[in-house]
Amino acid sequence: MFAGQFAGYWRDGKRVAMDRNASLPDRCFKCNEPADGYRRTVKLTHVPLGAEMMVGAIAYAFAKQARVEIGLCERHRRSRAMNAALISLAVIGLSILVFTQVQATDIVLPLLATVGLIGGVVGLIYAAVGTRIVRATKITDTHVWLKGAGEPFLASLPDAPLVGAGGALPTLDAAAVPADPAASAQLAFRDARNGALAFLVGCIVTAGSYALLPGRYFIAWGAVIYGLIRLVRGVRTYVSTPAEHRNMGHALMLVAIVGAGLVVGGWIVTSEVTAQTEASQFDGALTTAGHYQTQGATLFRDVMNRTDAWTAADSADMRKVAAFYGQAADAVAGSTAPADYAWYRDGLVRNYREAVDIATQFSTLTSSSSQSAFDALFARWTARVKDLSQLQARLDVQPTRSP
Repeated sequence: MFAGQFAGYWRDGKRVAMDRNASLPDRCFKCNEPADGYRRTVKLTHVPLGAEMMVGAIAYAFAKQARVEIGLCERHRRSRAMNAALISLAVIGLSILVFTQVQATDIVLPLLATVGLIGGVVGLIYAAVGTRIVRATKITDTHVWLKGAGEPFLASLPDAPLVGAGGALPTLDAAAVPADPAASAQLAFRDARNGALAFLVGCIVTAGSYALLPGRYFIAWGAVIYGLIRLVRGVRTYVSTPAEHRNMGHALMLVAIVGAGLVVGGWIVTSEVTAQTEASQFDGALTTAGHYQTQGATLFRDVMNRTDAWTAADSADMRKVAAFYGQAADAVAGSTAPADYAWYRDGLVRNYREAVDIATQFSTLTSSSSQSAFDALFARWTARVKDLSQLQARLDVQPTRSP
């Protein structure tokens, strides 16, 4: 045991170990300067790495929790988290604005916007996690181990006590200390705010992958679920505190953060629903166009396989071929293709219009037309068919967007 009375806390390597009922010294947790009575209540959660890897964000709903009070000097009371979060949100908003304004031929601006989007997400993660003053590395029913203390503060703490029988650590007698309503409200608000930020980060990461990754995108379920769990838990605690300790600024900030997340998530849902609707309509147009194309291609082959001299009936059939391909082109041109398939729609329309032009010129030929005129038009038709095959091959290898 200690030489003197057990204070309830001690140094454990780079960590601070303390009894749940202990009060840390009135010195700054970071630099060991006088805290002048200032105490910050921190709500801590600890999930073992194995549990987090097995069940992900759900583990936090059943994690051990502890509440500790730490002293901070005036210099370390200034939180960088809010400044970092606001700057990150501004960068993300500017990046999204750039994405909506760039032209298809622009290269530099999309790259800068991508860097800004990634940097903004990293900034939000840093604001939610990286700026934490203290975190728990272990929580038991009687003790808490804290990480984040400065070396001067650690050096001022007593050494570890001797353990009792069976390896039990010494404990302090629990004292019934009434909770400070103002501190409880502030702690609940920070818990809800961090949950809202995690939810927003999850939505932004999902939106970023949806906007930047071709084909399969991913949904940041872990951040979204963890954020919602922490948000709901924090809000429930916050609303249970006396009304005089709650303020409108807290509510507006939570509404703004969650609203931003909902806007981002709504954009993803709206874009996906629109894309699916357009894809369904485009598939219907392609089916209709394919029907006309098959009729036109079949009739064209029949005409070209005839061995007799060119007749008026052949010219009339070529006009039918032109009509079939014209209907196919109109069906595709009148449809709204998803943005990723606009090139395919435009290519089909050009190809079908070319078939109309070729077939129309065939219809003007007669039996007295030169063989070179027939050969030139047939060569154009063959080249058009080859272009159509290449267009289809490009479509076949294009990735399909899905979560």
